[in-house]
Amino acid sequence: MDDDTAPALVSIANLAADQWELCNRDSAVVTGGLWLDETIAQHQQELASAGLTGPLTLRYQLNGHDVDGDIRRVRDVVEELHETYRWIKTTETAARPERYALLAQLSEARVMPSEIALMVGVDVRVAERFAGNDEEARIARTLLHHIATDRGGVDA
Repeated sequence: MDDDTAPALVSIANLAADQWELCNRDSAVVTGGLWLDETIAQHQQELASAGLTGPLTLRYQLNGHDVDGDIRRVRDVVEELHETYRWIKTTETAARPERYALLAQLSEARVMPSEIALMVGVDVRVAERFAGNDEEARIARTLLHHIATDRGGVDA
């Protein structure tokens, strides 16, 4: 039987008295240890020695009480979050050149960082990388506005 058609091995992983005990449901293989990762590796070796191979599925218990359903629900959410993060990161990377070009264009037009943040929906710190410090931009615009109005509307 090859690995593709081999039935999944299922073992119970129980943490009791600060020690892990893994018991295979289809054999007499029982493995104990302090650390889960090391105990799993040892358990897989012992299963192989007993002629049992294939993917190992663990069902978790704490002090003999089943917590496997809770662990699987949380694991499913975490996996979904990881998938969503990967999609977001891919999308963000693809959109980055267009976003950076727009931020540079707005900066060249003397749009202040806080205004860029408001318009585009980016953090002010991101806008400040393109358009400089927001407070300095406010001072510069105020000065330019006063100069322009003092000259009777001549643009500086």
